[in-house]
Amino acid sequence: MKKKVQVVVLGRNNSSSADLEVLVFKTNKERGSFWQNVTGSVEPHESFYEAAVRELVEETGIDKSVAEKKINQIETEFFFTDRKDRHVQEKVYFYLGPKFDVQMSDEHVDYKWLPVRKVQSNGYRYESNYQALLKAIEKLSTTGV
Repeated sequence: MKKKVQVVVLGRNNSSSADLEVLVFKTNKERGSFWQNVTGSVEPHESFYEAAVRELVEETGIDKSVAEKKINQIETEFFFTDRKDRHVQEKVYFYLGPKFDVQMSDEHVDYKWLPVRKVQSNGYRYESNYQALLKAIEKLSTTGV
């Protein structure tokens, strides 16, 4: 089974929940040109957590020490078959901190910070990306992280 991670990146510049934004990336043409959260594969030597931190750093340019302090696991995972017909287990994490300047990787062609209250499921290609966002928001409201 292929192992993957998904990281919902949430940022705000003050403590108001109304100002909470999610960072999404547009994949390059070869990958389909769609919007998504940070995603990636778990390497054979990594835990899911280590892969989530690595992917967050690679795709956003955030400092690793900041990522390690601000990343949280959501007790959610998805199981699906990918486009190469492989069975996949994907664990979901979220980052919560101040918004930051993104240094995008070459697997993406664009990014944007969106107000969470305006995001709808049709903004993502895959429903699991939207569900991950909802789970992250739910986790915030129940734990106050």
